[in-house]
Amino acid sequence: MYNIEKYKDDVFVIKDFITKDEADRIIAYLEMSVHNGYIKWNQISFYESYAMGFWEEDQNLIPFGFDPKYFHRLKEKIKKAGEYCFNNELSEISYHAQKWITGAFAGFHSDNSDQYGNPTAFQRSKYAIFLYLNDNFEGGYLNFEHHPINIKPELGMLAVFKGGYGNEHEVTTVKSGERYTIGSFWDDADAVYTDEQRAAWDIELKQTRAEQDVMYKKWEEDKKRGIIPNYISKYERGKNDKWNRV
Repeated sequence: MYNIEKYKDDVFVIKDFITKDEADRIIAYLEMSVHNGYIKWNQISFYESYAMGFWEEDQNLIPFGFDPKYFHRLKEKIKKAGEYCFNNELSEISYHAQKWITGAFAGFHSDNSDQYGNPTAFQRSKYAIFLYLNDNFEGGYLNFEHHPINIKPELGMLAVFKGGYGNEHEVTTVKSGERYTIGSFWDDADAVYTDEQRAAWDIELKQTRAEQDVMYKKWEEDKKRGIIPNYISKYERGKNDKWNRV
């Protein structure tokens, strides 16, 4: 059913999930939408990384050879692939396109906990699924901090993994070009949370967004002064040869 490469029990790669032609048309549609002002790329919490959401239905997809509900159908296809890998029904948390420009990176992090494993406002993001839309860029590898897993993005590839504590991961610096993905986060469909938990998430999320706004402004001010972060993964420095596999 799927061309799956299993790295460990909770990290998978599915090759050729979509075709090159399909991926190229998705990127063309995204950039057309930005160019025409229908939607914009918004800064996210990783340096020089941007995201945008999708409409459930968009007639502007038709000129690119897609039906208006294409992204809804793609989301369902991605969900089924994740459920197949984990043998578990999933519930959507977020679904969006991402663009990582030259210089972008994400240091090691957990998607749903702090560095000690304590749940955060994002604790429902138990599963991460990323679809790579291109590979004509340098860098932008997906590495896992505590496991010898180093994934080089390939066009049409789907990366499926638990992104929480114990599976801390990074995206190495995009050294040239632009890296396009469709990202999604998922929870267990049968997960139950209390009203108290949800209220605490709301408070924490507001604080997190405020801190991010300050960070974004600092990044912009630093760029104007020519101060650019130089993130180098410890594995790129050659400290652990088991990571140098690609």
